[in-house]
Amino acid sequence: MSLKGFPRRTLRGERTIYRIHKSARASWWFSSAGDGRFDPVGTGTGACYLAEGALGAWVEVFRRRQLLPEVEIAERSLLAVALKRDLRLADITARRALSFGVTASLGAGEQFDESQRFAVHALEAGFDGVRYFVRHDPAQKLYGVALFAQAGIPDPADRQWPAVSGAIPDALVRDAERVFGYRVLPTP
Repeated sequence: MSLKGFPRRTLRGERTIYRIHKSARASWWFSSAGDGRFDPVGTGTGACYLAEGALGAWVEVFRRRQLLPEVEIAERSLLAVALKRDLRLADITARRALSFGVTASLGAGEQFDESQRFAVHALEAGFDGVRYFVRHDPAQKLYGVALFAQAGIPDPADRQWPAVSGAIPDALVRDAERVFGYRVLPTP
């Protein structure tokens, strides 16, 4: 599949992007095993999944589970980072993507084979990642970003992947409760 002329979106270097991860683990993880939707399997490159908004990162992690024990929130961190460089993303949310055979199922389907093949083609075409709609947002107003880099955990000395995680803010928890109906259950 040639992606010459495929719709692209530039993620500006000053734009903050978000990822929720377990606090005991690294802020960055580039998955290549095929567990993630846009893992470019078999390339030595992985995908790290973030969102353009903190609420998008929340929905990507907690998905459909509406009742969450407070301890699950406490054991996670929010990475909020501006990468200080522009990234060129294959934008599957653009209507022009249809002319390449891309439909909404690429970012929302139950099977990942097709989206992983797309990720390999996007990587080969020189894209730094894929921009997609967050699957668990029924309104399709939140955007996810799968960034490509060498598979695994980046070297902590590599300044292109700054690890600036902190506790999940109470304001984000309240937004998730208000917008999506999540409930965080206090520890007894």
